[in-house]
Amino acid sequence: MKNTMLLLILCFILSHLDAQNFKHHDFLGAGHDNGITVTTSSSTTTAKGTKTVDGFPIDNDEQLKDASRFLAQSTFGADMPTIQMTAAMGYEAWLDEQFSLPQTKIFPKMYQQSALYATPEELGEEAGLYKPWYESAWMHNNLTAADLLRQRMTFILSQIMVINNNSDLFEDNSQMGGNYYDLLGNNAFENYRSLINDVTLSPAMGLFLSHYNNPKADPSKNIHPDENYAREIMQLFSIGLWELDEYGRRKYDADNQFIPTYTNADIKEFAQVFTGLGDGSPGGVFGDMDEEGDGEGDFFKSIITPMKMYDAFHDTSEKNLLNDVTLPAGQSGMEDIAQTLDHLSSHANTAPFLTKSLIKFLTTSNPSDAYVKRVVDVFNPFEENNFQKVIKAILLDPEARNCQRSDTYTFGKLREPLMRYLNYLRAFPLSSSTGEFLYEFGDVLANTGQAPLRAPSVFNFFLPDYSPQGPINQQYRVAPEFQILNSTNSIGLVNLINGLSIERNYLASDVIDGDELSGAVPSYQVDFSEVEAMASNSSALINYLDILLANGLLTTETKGIIKQAVEHLSNPADRVKMASYLIMISPDCAILK
Repeated sequence: MKNTMLLLILCFILSHLDAQNFKHHDFLGAGHDNGITVTTSSSTTTAKGTKTVDGFPIDNDEQLKDASRFLAQSTFGADMPTIQMTAAMGYEAWLDEQFSLPQTKIFPKMYQQSALYATPEELGEEAGLYKPWYESAWMHNNLTAADLLRQRMTFILSQIMVINNNSDLFEDNSQMGGNYYDLLGNNAFENYRSLINDVTLSPAMGLFLSHYNNPKADPSKNIHPDENYAREIMQLFSIGLWELDEYGRRKYDADNQFIPTYTNADIKEFAQVFTGLGDGSPGGVFGDMDEEGDGEGDFFKSIITPMKMYDAFHDTSEKNLLNDVTLPAGQSGMEDIAQTLDHLSSHANTAPFLTKSLIKFLTTSNPSDAYVKRVVDVFNPFEENNFQKVIKAILLDPEARNCQRSDTYTFGKLREPLMRYLNYLRAFPLSSSTGEFLYEFGDVLANTGQAPLRAPSVFNFFLPDYSPQGPINQQYRVAPEFQILNSTNSIGLVNLINGLSIERNYLASDVIDGDELSGAVPSYQVDFSEVEAMASNSSALINYLDILLANGLLTTETKGIIKQAVEHLSNPADRVKMASYLIMISPDCAILK
C-alpha cells in the first residue's frame, strides 16, 4: 500500500514538475557555524582560548543520525551544521549551552514588526495589535532564534497550560497572547511553582478560564465563584483526574476502581481561593476591563500586567483543600493563593502527572514505568532551575538515547504535524528580502489542525491518553497525536510540504495581506545549493537528507523507492526537491522512533 501511494504521487509530480533554475541567497546565523573553531574566552589579552569542540565537523553517519534524532526530540528542527555541532559537543554540553542562552521573546518582536509594516493608526503601545502580528513574530523567532530548546519547551507548555487567542479580545489585542507566551518561555527552565504562580496571575489565563474579576459569593444576588480555573488547575495543570503512583500509573481502591483526585465539592472549595483577582494595571479596579477607555484603569497595561488581589472581593472563609489540608479563615487573598499553589505543587500526583506529560511531548508516547520514575525522582517544584534537571533527565535517559530495536520495541511517537512543517523550514537556509518573516497561520491550521495558541479547547489539540482503535488500543498503549490525524490534515500536510519543496513557494500563501501593510511584502528564498552539489550521486543525496529530515530513520525499502524517483530527473535542483518531498511525506519520517 505504501509503495503504491508513493508511486502514484511520483507520477503526478513528475508530470507537473517545473525544472527551471532558481536563485539562492544564504544567510548567517541560526546555527550556521560550519568551519568555526569554538574556543573559550580569556580574561587576559595574551592568553589564547582553549579549543572546546574537537573534531568538528562530524562526518560519521551514525553519530549524525543520533544527533539529528536528539534535536528532533528537543527542538523544532535543525540544519546540518547544527546537527554536526551538537554531535561534536555532546548532548549534555549542548543542553547546558541552551540553558544559558537569553530568551528570544515574542512580545517585542510584535512591536518591531508592526513598527515596520503596520499602518500609522495601528502603531504604538496604546494601539491594539491584531492576531497576525503575534503569529508573525512567532514564526520569525522560530525560524531564526538560537534558543532552540526554550522555543520548543515554550510551545509544549502552551499545550499543557492552554489559552486560545481566537476570542474577539485576543483577536484585536494580541499583546495578551504574546505576553502569555513569553511568560511560559520565561519559566521554561525555571521550576513548577514559579510557572504555576505566573500562569495563575496571567490576565490571559484569567480571561480564558474566567477567574479574572471572579467575585466571592453573594447568595442574595445569586452570585457564586466561577469554578473554571479551580477545576482546570487540578485536572490539567497539576494533579490530573486520577491518583497516580510514582511511576505515573493509576492507583486502584479496594473495589479495583480508579481513585479520583478530587470531587465537585473540592472544586467549590478551590473556587473560593481564586476570588478577588482583577485588573493589575495602575489605577485598575475590580470589574469589567476598561475597553472603552473611560479612565478606570489602563486597558493596554491590564492585558499584559499580572492580576492583583482586591481583598474586598475575596472570600475569606475557611477553605478545605485536598488530603485534609485546610486554609484558615481571615487570610488575605494572596495568602490563600500562595498556600494553595504550594499545596498543589507538593501533591504526590504533580510530579508523575507533569513529567509524564513532558516525556510524551518530547520523546515517546509510552514511556516505561522506570523511565517515568527516573524523571519523577529529579522533579522538585520549588528548586531553582529544576526544569533544567527534568529536561536533562528526559532527553538523556537511556531509553531516549537507545536506538536499538527489540521484539518488545514500543518507543516513539507520531510527530505533530506542525513539528514536521517546522522541521522542514529549519532544515535549509531560508532568507527574507526584508530580514523579517511575516506570516499568518490560517492555511497551516486548516491543513494540519495546529497553530500556536490555537488549540480548540483547554484540552489542547489532542488528549494525552488518546488511544486510536486497532493494534495500539489493543495493546493498551496511547498515541495522542493520532487524534488529529484525519483525512483532511493528512493530505493537507502533504500539500503544504509540496508547496515548500516541489513548488518552493515558501510561506507566500500565508503572508499577512499586503493591503494591511505599509511596507513592501517580503519575499522568501530557500538555499539548496549545498545539497544540490551532491545531487549527482542519488544514494549520497538520499543518505544526507535522511539524516537532515528523517533523523536517519528511513528504511532500505523507502530509500529504494525515493532513489528510483530521483534517478528519473537530471536537474540537481529537481532531484533535491523530489528527494526531500518524498522523505517528508514518508511513513518513516512521520514516526519519531
